[in-house]
Amino acid sequence: MAGSEEQVATDPSPRKFVVDVSERDQNDLKLRLRLARYPDQINGAGWEYGTELEYLKELMTYWKDQFSWPQQQAWMNSHFNHFKLQLGGLDVHFVHHPSKKPGATPLLLVHGWPGSFLEFQKIIPMLEQGGNYHLVALSLPGFGFSSAPQDAGFGVPQHAATCNQLMLALGYPKYVAQGGDWGGDIVFTLGCHHSANCKAIHTNFPIAVPKLRQLGHLSQYINSKLPILNQIPLTMTQRELEGMKRNEWFLDKHRGYYSIQMTQPQTLGYGLQDSPTGLAAWLVEKFRSYSDCNGNVETRFSKHELLTMFSLYWFTGTIASSMRIYKESNMLEFRQRNLAENHCGVPSAVAIFPKELFQAPKAWLQQQYNLKSYSTFDSGGHFAALEEPSALVRDMCQFYSSLTLQA
Repeated sequence: MAGSEEQVATDPSPRKFVVDVSERDQNDLKLRLRLARYPDQINGAGWEYGTELEYLKELMTYWKDQFSWPQQQAWMNSHFNHFKLQLGGLDVHFVHHPSKKPGATPLLLVHGWPGSFLEFQKIIPMLEQGGNYHLVALSLPGFGFSSAPQDAGFGVPQHAATCNQLMLALGYPKYVAQGGDWGGDIVFTLGCHHSANCKAIHTNFPIAVPKLRQLGHLSQYINSKLPILNQIPLTMTQRELEGMKRNEWFLDKHRGYYSIQMTQPQTLGYGLQDSPTGLAAWLVEKFRSYSDCNGNVETRFSKHELLTMFSLYWFTGTIASSMRIYKESNMLEFRQRNLAENHCGVPSAVAIFPKELFQAPKAWLQQQYNLKSYSTFDSGGHFAALEEPSALVRDMCQFYSSLTLQA
């Protein structure tokens, strides 16, 4: 594991953690980048067949010749308060920025895939202003600097339980939570099953479908896509119809990655663990396709930002373990069961960004959540905390400031 700790790993209290990747590992990365082998590409293919060849070569040259991990490592250590804590046999990494303001609200930030605590690098400083929040952003088990579960069955409910245990261990018996992607599933689960502690949630990736007695199975919706809407008596706004078209686009063109990660993540992991070029090709396509970048990924993320996130996966060796959340949760079956069996009763806020992957009409969300706030935005995509940090923070703060945490 890349890093060092000030106390031994058997200490049950939080231990200060320092990001510290060895020079040997850094040199190994540079060597692999120099020896990279590339496939050919169909003439004029662009990104239609996957990550575009010339852009990937450009990005890898930058990674090899211009990107400085020592500089980014120093930035991580100076801008974030890193800790680790043993929870249920796992060594969980998190950043913790407590407020000195009396009555500050504990706020847990939960990332998804392909993410990490670095998803919140822009919003943490914003949320610190005014001192209204005790901020906690963890690396989910199997991601980044957190250790990975070694037994099967560690899915969304287990991730949610770990998140709740972390907040309790830090002395926050009542808190609020925010999440996108898998983090959206996790905070939904916190609101359903840990409502004694998690008192409100905010998500930019809400999951909802029509009540299953009307629809049958979530897999039927996934496979049928928009035509099934004709069977559901629901009037949608133009914005909601556009969101449903976005769903159709995703299911038609970009669902292949999660089919692989949901079934054979280990096989894919061998290639991505062994090749930084393969890892970057797999990840950069997601950042391009799922963001509001109009086909130019660097209008939303600089090479520096992308490669910092990719380097975190590389140096921690967690790409395979991070993908296992798809297998362990079996996305379609889990969401079908989770949505059928649960209603999130805690006050909930939803932020809808136009280029999000999966979008549900407000009427569906009202069935699934105790919806107190519903906001739509004119720009932004799947990585809202990185793409539209100011808008996301403003929406979060407006929602949280309206709450009184109940016992």
